[in-house]
Amino acid sequence: MPSSSRSKSLAMLFILGAFLAGGAVGFAAERAVSKPAIPAYDAQQELARELALNDAQRRHVDSVWAWRRARSREIMATVRPALDSVRDSARVLMMNSFDSTQTAAFRRLIERNQRYADSVARARGGKR
Repeated sequence: MPSSSRSKSLAMLFILGAFLAGGAVGFAAERAVSKPAIPAYDAQQELARELALNDAQRRHVDSVWAWRRARSREIMATVRPALDSVRDSARVLMMNSFDSTQTAAFRRLIERNQRYADSVARARGGKR
């Protein structure tokens, strides 16, 4: 296989991988920020109810859930820069194939999505 053809194939594979990873992250983010159509399932309450936990057990289980949430946030804080880097690289690779009109429209789309993400983060009391 000629070198330029292999480079193009690798670039396309990278773009496809970045696109799929971005889609998965986007899907997860959408699920995290959108209101469900049905009442939210509260695993903590369900566990306490199903197991008929007493007050001491419930306090213990609640503290474990809080620990889990905090640890999950710590893990995401370490992973987020890598995910952001992949997203940014994918955007650059995509823009390489756009004309100037498409590039401008793509940048507006990115800005609109960022404003939405910032709005959601502020509504949740977080920082963005």
